[in-house]
Amino acid sequence: MATIERIRQRSGLLIVIVFVALMAFVLGDLFRSGGSKLFGDPNVVGSVNGRDISRQELSQKMEELRAGNPEQYANTSSVQLANFVWNSILSDEILSAELEAAGMTVSPEEIALDIMNNPNVRQNFANEQGQFDRNLFNSYLSQVRANRDQNDQMAEMWTQWLAFENAVSNQAQNFKFNNALEKALFMPKGLVEAQVRRSDAQHPAQYVYVPYIDINEDDIEVSEADAKKYYKNNQDLFKQKAVRNIEFVNFQLVPSDADRDAVKAELAGLALEWFNVEDDSVFVNLHSDDRFVSEYFTEVELVGTGLDTLIAGQSVGYQKGPIDLGSAYSILKLVDKKMIADSVEARHILIPFAGATRVDPSVTRSPMEAKALADSLFDYLSGNRAAFEDISNEFSSDVVAKGKGGSLGYFKRGMMAKPFENFCFFNEEGKLGVVPTQFGFHIIEITDQKGGTEAYKVGQITRNILPSDETIQAIYGAASSYAADAQTAEDYRALASERNHFLRPAKNLGRFEENVPGLGQSRRVVRWAWDEEREAGNIGLLENDGKGYVVVILTDILEEGTTPFELVADQCMEGAKKEAKKALVADQIEAALASSSSIQDVAAALGKEVRSLNFRIGSANIAGIGNEAEVVGTICGLEAGEISEAIYGDNGAFVAVTSPAEPAPAIDYTNQAQNLERSLRSLVNVQAFKALQDKADVEDQRYLMF
Repeated sequence: MATIERIRQRSGLLIVIVFVALMAFVLGDLFRSGGSKLFGDPNVVGSVNGRDISRQELSQKMEELRAGNPEQYANTSSVQLANFVWNSILSDEILSAELEAAGMTVSPEEIALDIMNNPNVRQNFANEQGQFDRNLFNSYLSQVRANRDQNDQMAEMWTQWLAFENAVSNQAQNFKFNNALEKALFMPKGLVEAQVRRSDAQHPAQYVYVPYIDINEDDIEVSEADAKKYYKNNQDLFKQKAVRNIEFVNFQLVPSDADRDAVKAELAGLALEWFNVEDDSVFVNLHSDDRFVSEYFTEVELVGTGLDTLIAGQSVGYQKGPIDLGSAYSILKLVDKKMIADSVEARHILIPFAGATRVDPSVTRSPMEAKALADSLFDYLSGNRAAFEDISNEFSSDVVAKGKGGSLGYFKRGMMAKPFENFCFFNEEGKLGVVPTQFGFHIIEITDQKGGTEAYKVGQITRNILPSDETIQAIYGAASSYAADAQTAEDYRALASERNHFLRPAKNLGRFEENVPGLGQSRRVVRWAWDEEREAGNIGLLENDGKGYVVVILTDILEEGTTPFELVADQCMEGAKKEAKKALVADQIEAALASSSSIQDVAAALGKEVRSLNFRIGSANIAGIGNEAEVVGTICGLEAGEISEAIYGDNGAFVAVTSPAEPAPAIDYTNQAQNLERSLRSLVNVQAFKALQDKADVEDQRYLMF
């Protein structure tokens, strides 16, 4: 009610919407955010080995997945869900082709067996002895299938079943394929022995190390031509995927100080009205952004909310506020307080309906039928309390409780469903009533209450602090002004600085990115940057999902291949400097080697110390230096007693002399081979499918859909 009232009051917002639409027409390309590609394009979002995948197929499978796992995917975005379904389709298509080529199939009988061996299925369709009842399972499935067109509940249950059946089928297919590959892997004991002897042998060595950073940059001269030469000679270092680089200014919709003051003043006026109100719940629901909570809470239960310290020791009718909550203001009122029991004993009769939480699959009655039965039993028990145990034994679905005449024993607050709890704690001992919960309809009798604690009912009117029409227009005006002026500015960066706008970069945005660093989830910005008609230098003004406006500049369009030199010029210059230092170090080492007959002489000539280390091919790290795999490999391959030439690593150059190698210690090669074999087999699930996916003909155009 409060929200609707405020929307009516803020009709000026319509002016902003109309203004935005007019400006979009005037500014043209500024507002082109990629548009909707769903109209006029082929109804295909991709293909796998020649089979087209339509939007309808992808959407249907997404809906089936969400319907079958509502809690698991409740907070999953459409893009994330589409990714999961897309990968599932790829797996199904690719593995099906491989299985068919190998002459392997997953039969309907295998799928049925896997389903009936599923622990969840066996548990949900167990008989009174706790054993799986196939007849019960078949009966349930037949009823759902036969009634799937009769009502929404049955349709949803059938959809969930199909999703489960498909998941079991895919799992069986994956298992059969991976199991076949795993059994083909074998690690011979002799190969393991050869590897261990090679990698774990010790190669004692003395060496001299000259870091490249010892060379002062004043001693080298590096030009742009050297940087370009480095770029040309090291193309593998600059491989890239297709990405887009942007810069943006985020104009967030945040309330002004005047907006905060207006909300505070409005609540102060409401606080005065509240003193004379008879129905607190109606008043709160009329004026608050949050609904009135008609619950009683003990002081302990209010700890952490801040309300415990505000109402402790106060009388009914006490008010406090406006209270600054940061993004909102609130006023509160102690509406009522009463003594409630610490624990309650009660008995109940549960009448469930099809679709209720944890309901037995054999229950087919509708909610209305369940309510009618519960009301009928309540009417009878109202005059025949002594029959409660007999009625419980005959009608209740709570197997545990009806074995005790319906008794639940004593329980405290927080142990039962909220409606059930409220009835038991806020009514008097002996009260009989019918209460609905997610489990069905309960006929409850309160048999005892113990202890007593004071509980409070607190009313709270909360108003979120939102930007006013004037603030929204001012923020939009600043965004559209910068977007328009940046189009013709010689330097949009200087213009942003001049107007105190924070210009941020976001690099390497992939086609399917959802999050933009500095903006959070902003798929619209990514789609704008990836629009096929977009060109480097384009500037766009985008509405950011109700959070404000974003002025976006597309700075770079990078296709798959090699990153242009201009974008890695600084990195190439540092590489060229390293090469120049390396050349000077090489000259120093060559001169030292020419005048030396021992490693000690080399060290003295270079002004360095002789270091000692037992090198192993299996360990690429050199203590105090870092990872130098090529250096370690070279030193391990030296002839014992001979001084090496200069060995160039990533961090510096080395000269070394080795002693005779010490053999690796003997181990249980059979056990090691078995461990390695298990390790290799554990990689099959991921690596085998990745290899198949890499060779498959896959075209992915999901970006047109999301």
